[in-house]
Amino acid sequence: MVAPLRAGVVVDTDAATLLLKSLFQRVRRFGLVRPRILTCAPTDTSEKERNAIAEAAHRAGGAEVAIIPEPWAAAIGAGLDVASPYAQMLVDIGDGVTDIAILRDGRIIKTAAIRKGCSDLKAALRDMVLEQYAVWLPSREVERLTQDVDAIHHPIPRVITVVTGLHLKTKRTTRLKIHRLEVIVVMEPIVRKILCAIQTTLRKLPPEIACEVFESGICLTGGGSCIRGMDWLIANSTRLEVRTPKDPLRSVINGAIQTLQYGAQSESWWRQVAWPLSPATQTALDF
Repeated sequence: MVAPLRAGVVVDTDAATLLLKSLFQRVRRFGLVRPRILTCAPTDTSEKERNAIAEAAHRAGGAEVAIIPEPWAAAIGAGLDVASPYAQMLVDIGDGVTDIAILRDGRIIKTAAIRKGCSDLKAALRDMVLEQYAVWLPSREVERLTQDVDAIHHPIPRVITVVTGLHLKTKRTTRLKIHRLEVIVVMEPIVRKILCAIQTTLRKLPPEIACEVFESGICLTGGGSCIRGMDWLIANSTRLEVRTPKDPLRSVINGAIQTLQYGAQSESWWRQVAWPLSPATQTALDF
């Protein structure tokens, strides 16, 4: 199984290259034009991690590679006015990273990120069921359990979710009743870390920026925004209005597409948004 990504960054350059190469072959016209590549990365990525992304994209057939912060793409995809002179806060709860950004005057002025996200919630639930019941749950069943994060502010422990998995001892498919309280206990530590990161970011804002953010509220995107009750939890812990865009799961993708289109029209704007690559990596990409 090819798994080139972990916590939002490339951990296997060769696997990432193979994956991207197959994708590029589908969109390549007449087999001649090398595509221009725009990728997104969490704001806490190191130069080494960004260089790995650029290397994989170039080896897969990209003519030019640019990397932009995920919250920037998410903000555009969510419909935020990134050029606004007033500060706006975006929280993107992705698969392996929760990325927080304050945007103002067409740029990101503050960021914070933790390597915790939806995949951590799902892994914790799957491990709990495996340890306590010796049952392995497929992804779709773990997804159903994940939705019960709503139980944190609707504590009705007697509510039961029935899931289907493989019993490791009997090797047979079995149905299992999971109490909502079990879900709460497993998921709450991870959710609390996400909430703590958001609260800490707010506390560190200068007074002027903080006032503007308290006025504009929080835009919530990513897979975590689709979990029932997540918006309520963030709103309750920050006392801010939390808004979710129409298509929060695809905010980063939609924003990246728009950024790519803008970049084709304005080269200087493209360069302003993208992270600079290391000289060694840029030299390698130029050949």
